[in-house]
Amino acid sequence: MTTAFIAAHASGEHWAAISSELAEKLERQGEIPDGLAFLYVSEPLAADMGSMLTFLRSRLGVEFWVGTSGVGVCGPGRAYFGVPAASVMIAPLDPDQFHIFDPIRSEGDIDDISLQEAIARLEPLFGVVHADPGVPEALKLLPELARVGSTYLVGGVGAGGDKGGPQIANRVTHGGLSGVLFASDTLVQVGLSQACSPIGPVHRVTEGRGGIIAMLDDKPAYQVFSDELASDENGISTQPGAESNANAASAQVATGRYHIAFMVPGTDTGDFVVRNVMGVDPQNNLMAVNDDARPGDAVRFVRRDSTTAEQDLRRMLADLQRRLPARPRGAIYCSCVARGPHLFGTENREMMIIQEELGDLPLTGFYGNGEICNDRFYAYTGVLTLFM
Repeated sequence: MTTAFIAAHASGEHWAAISSELAEKLERQGEIPDGLAFLYVSEPLAADMGSMLTFLRSRLGVEFWVGTSGVGVCGPGRAYFGVPAASVMIAPLDPDQFHIFDPIRSEGDIDDISLQEAIARLEPLFGVVHADPGVPEALKLLPELARVGSTYLVGGVGAGGDKGGPQIANRVTHGGLSGVLFASDTLVQVGLSQACSPIGPVHRVTEGRGGIIAMLDDKPAYQVFSDELASDENGISTQPGAESNANAASAQVATGRYHIAFMVPGTDTGDFVVRNVMGVDPQNNLMAVNDDARPGDAVRFVRRDSTTAEQDLRRMLADLQRRLPARPRGAIYCSCVARGPHLFGTENREMMIIQEELGDLPLTGFYGNGEICNDRFYAYTGVLTLFM
């Protein structure tokens, strides 16, 4: 069996033409390897995913498939948004090296006999997971799934309109978390780009409940927020005085440039997960965020903009290169729909940066409604996995 990863991407007016173009591009690269195929389609093709899977499986002779639909899809140096498009990568792996699992919707599904037998056989240290946006509660199962076999998970939340996001787990399916677990001897390197930079120190929530934060370090939360925005050299500029700071900070919430980051306990790298500031109440010094803020939580405020995003992406890629024992064979990139042209200016810029830094290697991926890295759900991030 050939050991080369192969990948292709295509766009067009109809799923059949796109599927044919994908197959032709893959066939021109030489022998089609047996193994595992990843298929990602853009949202306009979500309803046609089953037809594409049937065609590609028959044409290419590859039996095992995983994937999902995204707001956009990507390949080497290229991304597609708002148009019918698809991206494929075939990894030349023996079936004994991986296990594809059906959607997990409850803790009981993790105890499924076939999944437990596969975990015992593979002793997986790595897995790729796709989540259905129509079943957001399934994301709470990520830590439990990751604990089984001490598995490092990557992936993202798909897209598909009102009916949620269809997934591929050897067949088209819906709901929960589906994906593939890999044997412990599968070598990968993973990088996470947050696209954010801190604008102040870490604070402790001293009064908060649900999504409302009242006090940070025993000080009014909104006042802490507005003061830090006023001191951000690369952010807003305000006139001296607390009142003008507060007014400027209130106006900045609507821009979506500033966010709150919840620090991840137990890490020595300062890792955090970014959440939106949903609203503010200057009169009562309250802030609303889209996560459960509890007393004792460590948080900090961060800024997200195009300059920061590119700097952080290049930092992540440089860090990956320092860790690489050899040239990667293939890659999967799961990025946030809020990135892409919204953050990098043009449709292809994000993928071109990856290509500039790592060279032209087989790559597939999608832009979704959130990203998965390790056992956590992120937003505004790019998660790059390199197969060695």
